Formats: sequence, structure tokens, C-alpha cells
Amino acid sequence: MQIISVSLAIFAITWNVETTCGLFTFKKNIHSLEIFLDNRLILKHTSAQPAVHLGVGTASYKNNHGNFDISSTLSDRVSLNSFTVLENEINSTEVVSASNESFIVNFFHDLGTPSIYLKFSNEGLISTISVNKITGGKYNRLWLKFWADPKETIYGGGEQFNYFSLRGRSYPMWAREQGVGRNKSTIVTYFADLIAGAGGDYHTTYWPQPTFVSDRMYFMHLDFSFFSLVNLTNENCHELELWEDIAQAKFHFNTAVTWKQLLERLTDFLGRQPTPPEWLYNGAVIGVQGGTDEVLQKVEELQSGGVKVSGIWIQDWSGKFVTSFGKRVYWNWQWDPTMYPRLDVEIKRMRKLGIRFLSYINPHVIKDSPMYQDADAQGFFIKSKETGKTQLVDFGEFDCGTVDLTNPDAYKWYKNVLKGMLEFGFSGWMADFGGEYIPAEDAVYFNGRSPKGMHNSYSELWAKLNKEAVTEAEKINDTFIFMRSGFGRSPGYTLVNWAGDQNVDFSYADGLASVIPAALSMGMSGMGFTHSDVGGYFSDLCVVRTEELVLRWGEMNVFTPILRTHEGNRPNRNWQVYTTEKTIRSFARLTQLYTLLTPYHKFVAKEVANHGYPAQRPLFFHYPDDPSVYDIKFQYLYGSDLLVAPVFLEAQRTWQIYLPPDRWVYLWNGTEINVVPDEEGRGITVAVNAEIGNPPVFYRKSSDFSQLFQRFAPYVVYRPDDSSNLTWHLLLNNPTIFIFLIFRKVFWYVFLSV
Repeated sequence: MQIISVSLAIFAITWNVETTCGLFTFKKNIHSLEIFLDNRLILKHTSAQPAVHLGVGTASYKNNHGNFDISSTLSDRVSLNSFTVLENEINSTEVVSASNESFIVNFFHDLGTPSIYLKFSNEGLISTISVNKITGGKYNRLWLKFWADPKETIYGGGEQFNYFSLRGRSYPMWAREQGVGRNKSTIVTYFADLIAGAGGDYHTTYWPQPTFVSDRMYFMHLDFSFFSLVNLTNENCHELELWEDIAQAKFHFNTAVTWKQLLERLTDFLGRQPTPPEWLYNGAVIGVQGGTDEVLQKVEELQSGGVKVSGIWIQDWSGKFVTSFGKRVYWNWQWDPTMYPRLDVEIKRMRKLGIRFLSYINPHVIKDSPMYQDADAQGFFIKSKETGKTQLVDFGEFDCGTVDLTNPDAYKWYKNVLKGMLEFGFSGWMADFGGEYIPAEDAVYFNGRSPKGMHNSYSELWAKLNKEAVTEAEKINDTFIFMRSGFGRSPGYTLVNWAGDQNVDFSYADGLASVIPAALSMGMSGMGFTHSDVGGYFSDLCVVRTEELVLRWGEMNVFTPILRTHEGNRPNRNWQVYTTEKTIRSFARLTQLYTLLTPYHKFVAKEVANHGYPAQRPLFFHYPDDPSVYDIKFQYLYGSDLLVAPVFLEAQRTWQIYLPPDRWVYLWNGTEINVVPDEEGRGITVAVNAEIGNPPVFYRKSSDFSQLFQRFAPYVVYRPDDSSNLTWHLLLNNPTIFIFLIFRKVFWYVFLSV
């Protein structure tokens, strides 16, 4: 056995010793330890600047309808400034052995304790750092500082709505509501915080995922379900702070030469999504509600106006009720034949016409409903630690039990509920929520795990359950299930992500613009299929939809994998795709464009499923030599051949778009631009006409789909008569929408004038 100990008191040591273990290389001398991953420095430790710290803290997780206020009181923090590298196999029972496939490094305080043993191992293409042993006390905080190049860029982190390049900020890994407004400097966020503590912030997200990719061509994935904080504010290090049961932590790594190879290896590790069902490309999935007759009447009206419809999504199939939040679904996951008479017959009839029906479900069941009573009697819900009975979670004027997916019997029961929806005739559903609302303290799970660790893990289990249900029913290739919540390994279980509940506005942090960096971040986290509600979701008082927002959102989603609408939480006061004949005609054109792209949609989908390349890609994915593209977050490549720059601000008729070096063709008129790189390899920015209905889109001249793209040019530009929508026709036919648009206009005029 050879043990190399390094401290200021020991001098009998070989200087600059270098040892290799798989992709890991250890370089050490009396002053420092440097650890490389495939020749990339990832950890640098010295006695003056230790890379590892242990601590003791007490956390508070205050939950208000899925909006968490998380804080920690630290009672101890110890720098582990010395280290020992164990190179050869040790037979001691006190220390887990090292071997040629693994090394153990003991980081310890000068006095000998506390200490932490980190194991460096390799399995296949994955290199892993795991916590092996902690001595000297009951420590529940770990800080691990990974080396960073000051110019390095980091992406990923799950679904990040505000920032795509993550350096310079901290990101808590905790599933929660994204918030309303999500920008502390805006009036919307201020009022959301004031009224309900629900304003959110730049980092709040339904889908936090401790997966990160670096432009130094490596990825890191943290397997750890408790709270963690990713601190990227230091230009010299990436600090990860872990709370609670830190002995569970595992850091997985791999490297690559190109972005394509890196994402392929990341998705090999996490798992990939299968291709969506091809019937989706027949048109838009129309979100409507209100009962059988009302739904069919709206769909027929849309079809009469030329709208191509692939699916009808009825989220209120189980019934409805109204709260101060707006129109809500009755969370008893059974068909309500009173509200939807003949639904079983209509599903079969519409399917013969090529139109599918979709529904809605989540893992919570409303109190006192038939399903609740059944599950409660069998003990299928998460329990309250305080009462020992079913834990009731407040979802805003109604309470629910949450199915305990760690209970095998409850898991099987709920899987059969999902299979029953397939048997009824549904071709998919919104699988809403996950762990966002589940308390982190007063909860008892069947498997005995800490609720602080299960909070995030629950979202993974919910995705796993849905995938298993459709797989076992042999319908995974024909079913469209979309989810908003995720964590850790969710990309391997989720079929399609949707961006959740954006505001029905043009705001950067919570409106149309926010779903663009969200899609890019998800893609670089291994979740290749994402989309968003056309027009957004959340509305209240001054935040109401305009026709322009609906059409701008719709034109963007033409160039994404899924085109799906949502009426929002207050349908009657918000502009819909069916509000006026002109809106119907305009949206009909968008559905026609979407279906025209079917061959390309299929091509992109196969790349996601076979290789893990995200459908919506950052520009550097295909143009890595252009230094300008690494900070672009409001443009994306849809597949390899379409460059899309969505118009995300109101009342714009021209728009700037950045073109990296290549030969580009403007989709709407065939204008060619040959972009030659300058001395630094940069492209150019051009201004284009961006009338509603013609979003700025270019395609590569060398694309195999050039002939398909050329078919877009003849379409006519749409110009609204009144961008404010305040017309006499609207007043006479939709007075509620008219009144709220007036209120919106007055509110913002007054506010912006102050």
C-alpha cells in the first residue's frame, strides 16, 4: 500500500507526481492537487484556497402554493485544506478500497478532522466523483469548488427562462412554481409578491436540473435530490453547495470534441425522448373547454376558417369549478358525462376524421371526490408527519391528496388510471405538476425517504409513471404526453416538455420572450422536445392577451416541434385563436405552414430521438467558430437548417437577426445573403421586414430541404387593421375582451407615465 500524504508538516514526498485513473489525471506536489478530466482541469486544491468545505446548517422550506422561501442558518463551516491520495488497493474496512479503476482522495482539516473521502471512478464513458465517507461529525453541508476558466461559458441547468448563458449568477436546484412576472423590478412581479408571495425570480423554475455543459467540451450531472445551489458568480470556480444528506452526492462527467458529440454522450447517459406521434403534424392541437357542444362548435368554426386541426385538448373533461384564480379543472380523474355527454362517441367519430382527443391529469386528487375517497381508504396518499393522515396540499381554494408514488400499490393503481384514459380513447394528455407543491418537511413517504429529498425526486417518478403506462399499453409512438415539471433524470422519462404558465404578455422574464432561452436551456440539459402554449396562460387585470400576442406566439411555434393552443386561466377576457374571423384566417395560415413543414419536422424529430440533438438549438451548436453566437439567447436553429429569430416585442414591423457565416436565404422572399466571416470569424446582423405572420426565418442555401422551404415564399403578409384591437366590431361581438383591453391600455399608460 502506498499513501501519499500532503500537509505543511510532511516533506518526504515526490514533487509533481502524476497519476492517471481512466479520464482522471492527478497532479500533486507539496503545495497543491490538480485533477484533470481528459486533459481539462476541473479541480484545483491548495492549502490557501481549498476546493472542499464541510459545514453544519439548519434549513427552512416555507411553502406558499408552490412558491418556496428557502433559507439556511449556518452554525459551522470548515475548510479542508489538506489532502491524501490513496493510489493502490487497501484492504482496510475503515476506508473503501481504491483500485486501478478508482482513486480516493481524503480532504481533511489540518487537525485531522473533519474529513471527507471522495471517490474518483470510471464506468464506460462516464467518470464519477462520489462521496465515500465523512468523518469527524454530523455534517450536512458540502461546498465543492470546480475550477473555471474566467472566459468559460456554462449552459443547461434545466429550464431557465431568463438566462441561457449561466455564468455570473446562482441557481437553486429546487422544483417550484416559476412565479408571476419573475422580475423584481416590474410592477407585475411587485403585485404578485405583495398579494400572494408569488412573483418568482430569475431562477425559479418548474424544472431545475443539475446538469451543465461547458464550452470547454465537458458535461457534469449531479445525482443528488436534496437542495443544492449552483453558484457561478466567481470567475475562477464553479461552486456547488449541497444540503442535507450530502453522502448521497455523485457527480458524473464526460467530455467530447464537438457540441454534437457532447449532447449525444449526455443523452446516452440521461436517456432520450422518442419521436412524437406523427399525427401531430396534421395541424394544431386546439385547447378548448366548456362541454361537448361548445368544444365541437369552436373546432368546427376554426375548421371552416381553414384551420388545420390535429387534436382537441379538453382539460376540463373531468369537470370544472371556478376560483378567484379563474376557471379550474375538477381534479377527480374520471369522465364527467354531465359536462361532456357523448364524449366517448365523439372521440371515435373525430378519430375517423383524423383528429385526436387529449385530456388532462396530475398526481393530485381533490378532497372528498370519489377517487380521493377510494385512494384515501387504501392509504395511497402521502401522509402528514404531524397527523399521520393524508397530507392535504392547498392548491388555492381547494385541498388535494398527492398520490404516494413510492408505494408500489399506489403506483400500480395510478398507472391503471392512466391506462384507463388510453382505453377510453384519449391519445394523450397534459401531465401537469410534479413535486412543486409538495411540502419539504411535513410529509411521510411509503419508502421512508426524507421529504426534503423526495420533493425534487417526485417529478422524476411522475414522468416515469406516465412513460411506463403508455409503453406497457404499446402506445408510446402514438401518444402525446406533455409535462412541465422535472428534475435530475427526467429527460429519460419525459416524452415532451412544455414551458408551463407564462404571462399573456410580451415581457422578457415571463412572457413570449422567456420561452426561447427556456427551450435552449432544456435542450442543452438533454431534453430535446419542448414547446409552449400559444398566447401564454396566466392573465389577471392588466395582463390580458391581444391578437398580436396570439399570432406572434403562434408564428414562432410553427418553427418548433409542437403547435398547441391554450385558452388560459381566464378564457372569456382574453383573445383566442377563434375570437374574430380575421384571427381565425390568420391562425389558419400558420397551421398550414406548420403542416407544410411536416417532412422537416420528422427529420428534426429523428435527430432528437437518435442522437439527442435538441430540436431548438443554440447557434453555436452548428457554428462553434463564431465567437458572437455564444451569448445569443433569443434566436435559435430549428434543426440544422432553419434560423429563427422570433419577434417577442409588441408593435414591431422590422426586426434584427444575426446570421453566422454561411449562405442564407430569407424564407419569405428568397433573398440570398452570403455571410463571409470577418477576421474574428463573426457573421453579420441584418434588419428584415417582420410583419405579423412572417417571422424572421432564414434557411441554409445548401439544405436538403431547400425545395420545401421555397414553397413558403408566396404567402401573403398579414397586417392587422388596428394593432391595439380596439375596434367597433370587437366591442359589439366581444365586449368583455374589449373592456379588459381598455383596462390594460389605461393601466400601462398610467404606470409608464408615473
